[in-house]
Amino acid sequence: MSGGLEITREARRYALAELCRRAGLDEDSRRLWGIETSEDGQGLALRATNPYFGRIVFPAFPGELRSELAVRKSWPLGAPYVLTSSAPDFVIPFARRDSRPSEPLFLEISRGHFRCTEDLLASVVLVLSRVEELDSPRHDQHGRFEAAASIAVRDGYIERPIVDEYGLALKAAMQSILPGWKPRPRHLRVKLSHDIDEIGIPFSPRNTAVQLFARRSFAVGLQDLLSGIAPRMPGSLNQVMRICHLAEVHGLHPALYWKASARSPYDSGYSLADSRVAQVIAWARERNIEMGVHPAYDTFLSPEKLRAEAERCRAAVGQQRIGGRQHFLRWHPETWLHWEQCGLAYDSTLGYADHVGFRAGTSVPYLPWLWKQNRRANLLEIPLVLMDRTLTSADYMGLTPEESLVTVKNLIRRCEAVGGVLTLLWHNNCLGRPFSAYYPRIFAELGGADNYDWQADMNSLRAQAQT
Repeated sequence: MSGGLEITREARRYALAELCRRAGLDEDSRRLWGIETSEDGQGLALRATNPYFGRIVFPAFPGELRSELAVRKSWPLGAPYVLTSSAPDFVIPFARRDSRPSEPLFLEISRGHFRCTEDLLASVVLVLSRVEELDSPRHDQHGRFEAAASIAVRDGYIERPIVDEYGLALKAAMQSILPGWKPRPRHLRVKLSHDIDEIGIPFSPRNTAVQLFARRSFAVGLQDLLSGIAPRMPGSLNQVMRICHLAEVHGLHPALYWKASARSPYDSGYSLADSRVAQVIAWARERNIEMGVHPAYDTFLSPEKLRAEAERCRAAVGQQRIGGRQHFLRWHPETWLHWEQCGLAYDSTLGYADHVGFRAGTSVPYLPWLWKQNRRANLLEIPLVLMDRTLTSADYMGLTPEESLVTVKNLIRRCEAVGGVLTLLWHNNCLGRPFSAYYPRIFAELGGADNYDWQADMNSLRAQAQT
């Protein structure tokens, strides 16, 4: 991707709305701010209507953006330490050749009049909509766009929610114009989810061997083995309830994403109609545990297969409004459209298998911009920040348990600084080694944090999109 990329006016307005959300602009304070065309007729401006005229101009530089260029911008002199310690600078991908590094992101031209020094709205929509992945030829053996191929890894900001950090800078500029304006407070929330890939049904010698020898979960492996002989609860299925109990002790609300697919080289092929599975689903329903769908490997870029599996899962869990995550984190920007067409409420696949961090530069759930359709999706994206196996697997980051805990703490701090959502994927069969060395400590770190309410957020975002 190089110059000549056209950003529509609708896409720019969408980007500005997303920035304003992250700055803390809510329904109660929208009357204080309006959006208008910038003086050059190309960009947009955020205009303060009370108590005096003030503007923040977002210029447009059509045809000048380069995917190979990223620039780092600064805070203005005198910015509070509480802000600069959270984001020491700002990384702006898709920059221009004549961008000026270290210049403030928002420059005060005159009293109450700020100008953004980059085409920030273009960068925001390009990052959030994952345009770099649309036509990329770089994929792994599972058809996934890897973090290693991304601009974020290349330029060293994969573990920073850069779009959310822009919101901090915009909030500071807005408060400079209207010192009495009180932005909506943002705080850390947690979305804990579990992809239920393996449950010991049907019996799998390989999965049992992993539990016995790799995980050192001897009781689990033995119960899986015995369930292959007699109709009893497998240890791996029992771990679904165990991992939920572990979360609830720390005040966290788990979500279970079930599979409803036939057996394949990448799918275990358990049946949601199995009495033992139905027993656990009923147990979860009684406890008001959220349940959703974890579509099969071959539903990726296959909307009809996706639709059929989503319907089977809806019937099994007894809920129509569900979300979930693609198996193996197989995702493409077209996935949003497919999930929307299937009537699913949210997707939480948008993270990398090979690296933790912020694939779309954000920890804040949002309605994605569908680039080819030039519109906002009727689907919530809850970005995935980290997956269990990403941390310790030799195929991915290959960290030690102690290094993993340090990395997770840093991600929590990043999300907390911008008031984002720490979205965590932990498989039910990843409670033994090496995960047992640090997973309980992650729960302790998150204890006391609020749980993310996706239904309330979705209703609010839909209402805002209609105004």
